Amino acid sequence: MKRVIPVLCTALLLLSLWRDPETVTVSASEVESMELPILMYHSILKDSERQGDYVVSPTVLESDLKYLLNNHYQTVTIREVVAYVNGTGELPEKSVMITFDDGYYNNYSYAYPILKQYGARAVLSPVASLSEQFTESGEENAYWSYCTRTQLKEMSDSGVFEIANHSYDMHELSPRRGCLKRSGETGAQYRENLMTDIKKAQDVFLQYAIPAPICYTYPYGALSDQSEAIVRELGFAVTLGCEEGINVLIRGDAECLYRLKRYNRASGKSSAEFLSQMLPDD
Repeated sequence: MKRVIPVLCTALLLLSLWRDPETVTVSASEVESMELPILMYHSILKDSERQGDYVVSPTVLESDLKYLLNNHYQTVTIREVVAYVNGTGELPEKSVMITFDDGYYNNYSYAYPILKQYGARAVLSPVASLSEQFTESGEENAYWSYCTRTQLKEMSDSGVFEIANHSYDMHELSPRRGCLKRSGETGAQYRENLMTDIKKAQDVFLQYAIPAPICYTYPYGALSDQSEAIVRELGFAVTLGCEEGINVLIRGDAECLYRLKRYNRASGKSSAEFLSQMLPDD
């Protein structure tokens, strides 16, 4: 929900103090802000035995979309959120972002048609090396394969999915967990390895004729104390993590776009149980 919050103009305050500390008057400027819940999905499978923390059924996804629509929420993309914060665009009063991590083939076979059916949009963060692998093999299996070049291109062109960078090959738990430093890796080595990996993923999407992502999604939400500075240096306007919570978007404050929080969608709860706990109160 949009709201206006008071923000103290620190620079003006300090200037006034320097000029005449005995006659300082502090006024608050009003800055527009709004809350943005972000949902995080992974694999979508019909097989009830596979459903769990990171796998839900197509029926659950459809139910979630119905709940959002019935409660007047509209799905938004990364670029729309950036435009709102930059002051060059607007967002619906009740906005929500839907994200899918990893780029499973079942995102194409199950999630994509459902999103289209309900006029919803989402952010898809594929692991670029896995997309290359299955583009070459051509294998299509809902359980374990990943989206190919053609599938990612189709979903991007449709406007249903905006593509984000989820690393080229850092979606791993060992010897490196996500974007954390490896044991014995120096700061300089880490910087070079992370930059090389991210750039390689960007090149893959450009080769696919997909717009260069402006969002970096941390694998497993894992990052080091150097990660954010490196990602920003590479020009990414937004980063997504895995910490849960509601985000507050503030007009004119680009800092609010980094390490955005997301709620992981696991199986086992109804749409009302899951969504009512995280959607901002009216």
